[in-house]
Amino acid sequence: MYRRYTIHKDGDLLVEELDAQGNPISPEPVPPEDRLPVEVVVRAAEGDGAHAHLLDLMELAYGIESEGPPEPGAKS
Repeated sequence: MYRRYTIHKDGDLLVEELDAQGNPISPEPVPPEDRLPVEVVVRAAEGDGAHAHLLDLMELAYGIESEGPPEPGAKS
């Protein structure tokens, strides 16, 4: 699975499926200047457990970005 998530300046979420080279398969008809300067590109294998691992990774990344990294030596 290859996807890119960006946000239109009006707040809409844009989701594009990407090919193996990272190019949109069916690009959203939104020029780059109408997108916020942030994007998330997700690459995950197809198959058993890949979706669950992807969600775990995104949850961990969200925790780090919203709360900051854990303190050295802190137990979770």
